[in-house]
Amino acid sequence: MARTQAVRRKQEDSMNLELGPDSGQVLLAFALYLLGVAALGIFSHRYLKRGEFLQEYFLGNRELGAWVLALSVAATAISGGTFMGFPALIYTHGWVLGLWIASYMVVPMTTMLLLGRRINQVGRIAAAVTVPDVFRDRFQSPVLGVLASAIILLFLPFNLVAQFKAGGLVMREALQLRPDAAVLLGQQVSDTNELVLQFRLSNGLEVSQRVPPMSNVGYWLPARTAVDPQSRCVRVYWRDEHGEHERVISYPAVRWRFPGFRQGIEAGYLLGLVIFAATVIGYTAYGGFWAVTWTDVLEGLVMLVGVVIMAVLAVQAVPAVATEVGTYTGLAAATWRLHALDPQLTQAPGPGQFLPWTLALSFFLMWSLMGPAQPSTMVRLMSFRDTLSMRRALFLICLYFTLVYLSLLVIFTCARAIFPTEYVNRIGSRGPPDSIMPAMIRHLTAARPWLGGLLLAAPYAAIMSTVAAYLLTISSSLVRDLVQRSLGREVSPRLLRILSYGTTALVGVIVFLGALNPPEFLQYIIVFTGSGLGCTFLVPMLMTLYWRRATKVGVLLALLGGFLGVFVWYAFGWLEGHAQSALESFAASHAASEAVESSAHRPPAWAVWVQQNLSWLPGWGRPRVDRFTPLYPFGFDPLVSGLICSVLGGLLGSWCTRPDPNLVKKYFPD
Repeated sequence: MARTQAVRRKQEDSMNLELGPDSGQVLLAFALYLLGVAALGIFSHRYLKRGEFLQEYFLGNRELGAWVLALSVAATAISGGTFMGFPALIYTHGWVLGLWIASYMVVPMTTMLLLGRRINQVGRIAAAVTVPDVFRDRFQSPVLGVLASAIILLFLPFNLVAQFKAGGLVMREALQLRPDAAVLLGQQVSDTNELVLQFRLSNGLEVSQRVPPMSNVGYWLPARTAVDPQSRCVRVYWRDEHGEHERVISYPAVRWRFPGFRQGIEAGYLLGLVIFAATVIGYTAYGGFWAVTWTDVLEGLVMLVGVVIMAVLAVQAVPAVATEVGTYTGLAAATWRLHALDPQLTQAPGPGQFLPWTLALSFFLMWSLMGPAQPSTMVRLMSFRDTLSMRRALFLICLYFTLVYLSLLVIFTCARAIFPTEYVNRIGSRGPPDSIMPAMIRHLTAARPWLGGLLLAAPYAAIMSTVAAYLLTISSSLVRDLVQRSLGREVSPRLLRILSYGTTALVGVIVFLGALNPPEFLQYIIVFTGSGLGCTFLVPMLMTLYWRRATKVGVLLALLGGFLGVFVWYAFGWLEGHAQSALESFAASHAASEAVESSAHRPPAWAVWVQQNLSWLPGWGRPRVDRFTPLYPFGFDPLVSGLICSVLGGLLGSWCTRPDPNLVKKYFPD
């Protein structure tokens, strides 16, 4: 009986999936793109049959030319954060994001000039396949190789889960499933003035939807709420000093039951996640480095074309503004509307002191120095063909980044003018700020769904390119650094192939499982992993490549100093955020309770201890965007302390020890 009911429930879950009216055209455009990706993966597999397997699978036998190198580096650097988190910040904080991202235009120069030619040269001398290989062979230190691999394996899975989430969300927008044929069970107004709607889905699951207040002053009219089963929506009403306002709230999305998930998993997100994971894991595992590289070329072109088209459409979509001095259109109209909404949206430091000069300087350092220090970028620099290819790629990447980031600034400045409050957290919100990219695409292509599919492919391509590069980086750390080199035994070529294919696929599956219950915040996780890896590897790699006097102890201390200099401030920030959240939850529940004082109505002891004993830390108590943000010591981002600790550790360790003269002669021949 129980088995029959489970089968029936699965059938019900699968039968209530309905595509939106325009999904066919959107999915057709997506299908063509995914077919191109699959074809490149199959084509790339033939490269693995020539030469030494690991050199081909993880490094492409060091044969990248200028165009391929440029698009590969650019596509790897531009991720889901660029197309989901960054637009949300532009939409929320306005033009000041131009300063926040300004230094990314010079990332190609710092990348190529700091590391390019020399890391390629040292990689060839050492026959290095991975970044840990470079450290291990330069100083003949297995400890350095294992530590570098462990830090990569610590940071990158965080980023990958966030990227998988972004890929699932983009594909969910492409599917555009109709809401569930649910039933409204009841409604109530919460202590925070949110209207909470309780639904029963068609498969029996009960879920709630929280509707934020529509303004700072006003109240809901629950008695006016009207249900429209035909359109699968609920009409709710809000009253303030300007009168009554109607909001149309769609029924909840279709959700499927899964063990361990009390409210199930949203069907559109799960289908999108499965499609994304199957595609990116498949072509990365099967084709290796060349599959990732050639698909980077396709994905880089899709991203560039997508954002340029979208920028043109966004400027055209801004409503004109008539003033006493004339009529504003396009970007001028968008800026005028932002200034009327909040003057801080058009000037620094932005709303809520978003970017004071200390953080502006921090982020200038972050993008310009952290970009070249990412292991996935270093691997690309180890794989170009010759110096001429590197020089040409430098110019191409600068041009590419400038076009992409300026286009995004224009698009989402226009988005704030078109949707003044709809995607700002809480007040009058239709959705969280991360929803603004797909929402803007839907708005701009309402009359041309096929174009919406092309534009949605741009953020999808950005996410895929980054995920593929990171999957290969993790796989190479496991197979090359921890299995082949650290076990101290010979591994047959056949077993290496099996391990390489299997490890890449297994890592992808594990990250997929983690993305079933994904983190809430995308951009801050990406900043955490980017700054953590950058501070860990930038100074040690510069010492390894350019300083004769560098020693393995110095590089080891530089690695640990950079890692701890970032991680500690994030750990304290997470601790403060969770303590604040626990105390706020206690205060809200205590204020609403009439119960007598008891142990159940005392604040959490750990949260009280944290606030009482750690408030002396620099940066403690600063307004927080969310619980994932770190402490900002003296107003600076943790990457500043990470770089300082890395430099000091590297200098101190190298001055107190002596380098091996034979290794110095090998890597610095006179």
